[in-house]
Amino acid sequence: MDISFQTSAGDGTWSLEKCAAWASEHDFDCVRLADRGVLDSNRVLTEGPDEVLETLDRHGLYLACVTSHCNLLDEREEERTAEQSRLIRAIESAAVLGCPVVVTGSGSPVMNGRFYGTYSYPPGNVSDRSDELVEQFAEMFAPVVKSAEDKDIKIALDVAVRMGNIGCNPEMWDKILDAVPSDHLGLSCDPSHWVWMMIMPAEDVIREYAGKWYYADVKDCEVSPRMLYRQGIIGNWWWQYRVPGRGQLDWGTVVGALVESGYDYVLCVENEDRGMPGLEGFAYGCRHLRQFLPPRGVRYESPSGQWKDSGQ
Repeated sequence: MDISFQTSAGDGTWSLEKCAAWASEHDFDCVRLADRGVLDSNRVLTEGPDEVLETLDRHGLYLACVTSHCNLLDEREEERTAEQSRLIRAIESAAVLGCPVVVTGSGSPVMNGRFYGTYSYPPGNVSDRSDELVEQFAEMFAPVVKSAEDKDIKIALDVAVRMGNIGCNPEMWDKILDAVPSDHLGLSCDPSHWVWMMIMPAEDVIREYAGKWYYADVKDCEVSPRMLYRQGIIGNWWWQYRVPGRGQLDWGTVVGALVESGYDYVLCVENEDRGMPGLEGFAYGCRHLRQFLPPRGVRYESPSGQWKDSGQ
């Protein structure tokens, strides 16, 4: 596996040249870029990929993933149609760039999982929209996945709930992946969300969905039992995202589970750590993850299919 981090370049933040120089200096193998700035899809499709690819190559890097977070389940038909078109352009752009993965969201018209309806009511209650939204997901994503198949691009769905995604837990992963069956549609592994959502242990989640992890967009999470006692689950401070190594996940175990599940691509550091923001946090996450990987040029011998075959 290689190590990446999530950023954007050329959109008023830093230039791609500065981004690549910093990434190389701090032991990253590749970068994940958002579809804006130098990676604006219209710009790439019009001007070509040379500026991006040559800049990264000068620093010994490659483009691991394109981020295009689009909400194809927006309540407004005009908005979701525009988002669908934007995502298809990002897939076309990724193909031109020779980048094999696009990360996006499954979308949702409501935030924080409220698509399930009123709390503590059984499935199918009048405010439960989960099945309705799965049907809409199938309608909106079918042409997107067809484009990905045509361009041989993998779509990895972000599993975060708070940014608005119906695909945020195993029950909904099963529903949406069954709704649009394709080996070009899968998930992006980010176990930080599962810590505070109590979908644990993370390694068992990873093994259960072996073969469907198309990217690993990783961060850590810290839960404070004291603040949970003070606030209950409705509070907003009893858990915090951390960069890998500053929370409660065992990254040796997480990486091992990914290997056993047949994943051998990229670990991408995402930084939402209030205690170590910015580049310092990205560098820390890279250093922490590196200890669990073999030396460059050496591959893990992955027991692919072990968990599925053994019935676990």
